[in-house]
Amino acid sequence: MRKSLAVALLLPVVLVAFAGCSDGRKISTPPACLAAPEFWLTALSSAPERVVIEESTPISECLPEKQTVANQEEVGRTAVIVASSLSSSIKEQSAASGNQNSPSAEEAALMAGYLVGALEKGANESGGIHDVMVTRVEAAARNGLDAAGPSVRQQYQEGRDAGLADG
Repeated sequence: MRKSLAVALLLPVVLVAFAGCSDGRKISTPPACLAAPEFWLTALSSAPERVVIEESTPISECLPEKQTVANQEEVGRTAVIVASSLSSSIKEQSAASGNQNSPSAEEAALMAGYLVGALEKGANESGGIHDVMVTRVEAAARNGLDAAGPSVRQQYQEGRDAGLADG
């Protein structure tokens, strides 16, 4: 009787342990993608040329298909912070110079567009699990863009196109 009780108690524990096993393939977010927003901003300064975070990882690779929820949140948080920072730069530079087409605003728009395009590229390759995150990043990046001058908006679009192509 004791043996059957012991087996009955241990069987669920063993089954749960084996249920958590996988086929050995580990899908992880590249470490560079979990870097601080400053590293993303530094990398984006290369736009419209190919942008890689910490000289190793394209932004689109920050969205693997079977990414953990924790890593999705971390990458999404970082991307929104970067997009918001670039959007603020566009608005501040446009207001400070009195010229809505200031070079700094154009550069920030190019970087913001590249970020969005690269994330869209990665999301297109990840089965849709990142769509909401990309929408939030795009909203942050485009905040105030409609009020910017035409060349700033053009730079955003050129950056987005480059990010989609090379991101």
